[in-house]
Amino acid sequence: MATNIIVNGSFDIDQGQSGYGWTGNDLETQYSENTYQGNGSTDSVAEVNGSSNQITVMEQTFTIDNPLITELTFEAAIRDNFRAVAGEDGYTVVITDASGTEILNQTIYPDNTTFTQLSFPVDFPAAGDYTLTITEVTVDNNSYGALIDDISILVCLTKGTLISTPSGEQMIETLRPGDLILTQNGPKPLRWIGAKTITAADLATNEKLRPVRINAGAMGRGLPHKDMLVSRQHRMQVSSRIAERMFASSNVLISAIKLTALPDIDIDTQAEHVTYFHLLFDAHEVIFANGAPTESLFTGPEALRSVSAEAREEILTLFPELADNDHNNSIPACLIPDGKQQKRLLSRHLKNAKPLLMS
Repeated sequence: MATNIIVNGSFDIDQGQSGYGWTGNDLETQYSENTYQGNGSTDSVAEVNGSSNQITVMEQTFTIDNPLITELTFEAAIRDNFRAVAGEDGYTVVITDASGTEILNQTIYPDNTTFTQLSFPVDFPAAGDYTLTITEVTVDNNSYGALIDDISILVCLTKGTLISTPSGEQMIETLRPGDLILTQNGPKPLRWIGAKTITAADLATNEKLRPVRINAGAMGRGLPHKDMLVSRQHRMQVSSRIAERMFASSNVLISAIKLTALPDIDIDTQAEHVTYFHLLFDAHEVIFANGAPTESLFTGPEALRSVSAEAREEILTLFPELADNDHNNSIPACLIPDGKQQKRLLSRHLKNAKPLLMS
């Protein structure tokens, strides 16, 4: 039984076409970002507030073949119109198992017209069918509200990746909680490590499970020093003057799938199987994988609400400080631009033939 990642989470496929993926009520996924925000972007987005006096419901069912702890990510914004009210217009994001038991329930009230990426860990306790449901929070007499885009399930680094430690590089699969790992903030103890193997059957059935291959030297400065595989949504650090000019910060985190717009970074179509790993620290960190800067697992805000009661109890026993909503792991290690900004950044790098890692 194959594991299906969210289908058409960027809404590039229109209703009625093969691969659309979504069912529900009052779906509004056919318009560009420019339609709602007037910013010139042609990227498709969904408004979770369609026709007047109707409740918009977006739904998709997928299958998990083994117990799995991973992340659901998406981008959220409020529509740029005075009828859309920040803090009032929003939606719930719920994942339920086949019996209807909730394993994730988050209510989102976007407060900015600029898309912001949100991440929520999800604990799939067993194999089976699960349903993602996105529901408009309120019914009003207008059709202006909250937007959503780039819905995906996150995984991480792959088996065989070399992680920098104070005593040298070590294969990721040999790491254990308590090991010291080099980060941009110095050596830090690893608090937790998780893994998920994707089989050949999974890869053959669902191309979106295939990793991104970053060839040696593709990011600049000879990095990574050997080819590396990461999941599509895993983020690599870009350090450049272009980033500094765009964001007033030279260091930003960019999803690997966005990096495929550049030379020598591609989706690996030859892999027969792949094992993904998550590394968790006390705070979100930038670590070094095959020499290249990349992120650790980022839990984001309110992470504990999105795991099962059993997992929450175990995590709080190990990490009682996570009960504090101001815990460091809810703060990104550096700026994470939204998806459209990431595309623009990489377009400028490509146009100017500039490496992603400056000297």
